[in-house]
Amino acid sequence: MLSRREFFVSSGAGMMLLTLGAPTLLPKALAAGGALEVPVAPAPFIALADQLCGQIGVDRELINLVHHKLQSTLPGLDTLVEQLLATLPELSAPNTPAERLQLLASKDPALKNLFLRMNTALYLGTVEDAEGARECVAFESVAAYQAVSDFVEPPSYCTGSPNFWVNPPAYALQKDAERHA
Repeated sequence: MLSRREFFVSSGAGMMLLTLGAPTLLPKALAAGGALEVPVAPAPFIALADQLCGQIGVDRELINLVHHKLQSTLPGLDTLVEQLLATLPELSAPNTPAERLQLLASKDPALKNLFLRMNTALYLGTVEDAEGARECVAFESVAAYQAVSDFVEPPSYCTGSPNFWVNPPAYALQKDAERHA
């Protein structure tokens, strides 16, 4: 079953392409109402993502998408992943994040780059392309949200009941009641 968002995105994209006269350009996944097909990431990449996120757990679709995006911007990604996996035990010795990054940079600047890109992608949901432009690839499935999902709601544009903005804030009503008491 399609979510409302998937329905509107797929129907809006389809209508736009049909209007432009290019019905064959609609991706198969959107035409079928599903997500874009991204190849499964190799096992070392998944292991690295799991170790970087610890007990939090990471969405497998996000890992696959991050691997797919990083492959196009980091040459030799699979080799770097294996090197970083081998280096992770050494990263527990330094006390500060700056010392950890310095250790990675001393071994190979590409390891530091991969470490930072992986953490940014898994915790913030953004990936840089070859030109340095950031693309948001996830929101609720990122590790930063998973860590706090039990007690913090993600920010949203729909924070209250319909037309909640026309009512005075609760703290203003409380101060008004205190003045009249």
